[in-house]
Amino acid sequence: MKTMKKLLSTILLISIFTLSGCFKEKENEVQNYTVISTQDLEKNIPNSNWVVVDTRENDAYNGWSLDGIEKGGHIPLALDFSSSWLNTKTERLDSILTTKGITQNKNIVLYDYNNKDAKKVADYLNKKGYKNIYLYNISDWINSGKTLESYKNYQMLVPPYWVKNLIDGKNGINNYKIFEVSWGDEKASPDYLKGHIPGAIHVNTDHIEEGPLWNRKSDEELIELAKNNGITIDTTIVVYGADSMPASRFAVILKYLGVKDVRLLNGGTQKWINAGYPVETTVNKATPVDNFGTDKPLNRDYIIDLEGAREILADKTGSRLVDNRAWDEFIGKTSGYDYIEPKGRPAGAVWGHAGTNSSNLDDYRNPDNTMRNAYEVLQMWKEWDITPDKRLSFYCGTGWRASEVLFYADVMGIENISLYDGGWNEWSGNTSNEPNPIETGIPAGK
Repeated sequence: MKTMKKLLSTILLISIFTLSGCFKEKENEVQNYTVISTQDLEKNIPNSNWVVVDTRENDAYNGWSLDGIEKGGHIPLALDFSSSWLNTKTERLDSILTTKGITQNKNIVLYDYNNKDAKKVADYLNKKGYKNIYLYNISDWINSGKTLESYKNYQMLVPPYWVKNLIDGKNGINNYKIFEVSWGDEKASPDYLKGHIPGAIHVNTDHIEEGPLWNRKSDEELIELAKNNGITIDTTIVVYGADSMPASRFAVILKYLGVKDVRLLNGGTQKWINAGYPVETTVNKATPVDNFGTDKPLNRDYIIDLEGAREILADKTGSRLVDNRAWDEFIGKTSGYDYIEPKGRPAGAVWGHAGTNSSNLDDYRNPDNTMRNAYEVLQMWKEWDITPDKRLSFYCGTGWRASEVLFYADVMGIENISLYDGGWNEWSGNTSNEPNPIETGIPAGK
């Protein structure tokens, strides 16, 4: 009997060890990637044969503390390729990998904090034939006392959780307003009626600009609009929409008026929904205030008009008038608008990229419509001598695309920046008989 018990015990132990070995082997097969040390990572960051990639949410890369991590920002020189992009339309992903230099001939370090995002991207790349893939947890970098980089004004571009905490009273901010911005009144706007952030008030873009020029309304009208929406210069404002362009347009106008704390929801409505937060269909009304806090704009240089644009073009060394339209608009192949007849660009303007048409800003957005990283934006500008040390004024057709670009430039910490409000619609003489100097075609040397 004792012999039988010993035999059974031996068999049981052998079975346990065997099963443990199977599970361990299976776990290694699933993992299938090498975890790189902090020392080796730091040593290889400057190496052109290595690419370091942040796979977390874009907001963490920008500077926000997410997932319980104590510090926000990214490892210096790291690129971004968020695992969340894999949940979007994937036709852009191949070109994004190429643009970022994430190619199969390089060693690729993918890092995260939750031990999930990097693995998800690694599996995606592995299926595409990538072999030299390493994983890393950013907590090791932080625990080693090493620094992270963040955008100077990353707080202007907020993640969904920050807005949720604002609503729940967890941010220590009591005087705030949230605005969904799109065209049409609140009873006709499909974006607002389909579902908006709880408590959000709708702003119709017709209330902040007017045709035929589609410049901003008068300072007096804009201040009155702010008062009617319960806004003072000390109110924390969050703007967003299904499309971030009209929201950025309103944000830029509020900053021009002097509102001190204006923030844009990074990625707009869809990022709120993707985060699992609720929406409502209630039409919310603002409680007006009697005093905005000023009777004139406090940040007047943030938006310039025709004379300001002419002044910038005259300064050929220290200033740039930056065209944020599609390439075909810039070279005069199309005006981009059915209500703008002239084609071309202001003589002397430089191309700042945008997207494929007048409704597209993909050159400044990730696949989930969050802000593209600053390294790539600056590299995109470099070819056209658009540099942060210069005075930069951004324009497009009527101000929507350029407003978003201006806001992102502000997030990056670029200082001497503005919106040329009239844009191509004004400069071209489309609304008057006084066109300004115009060029068409591809500039020499480009």
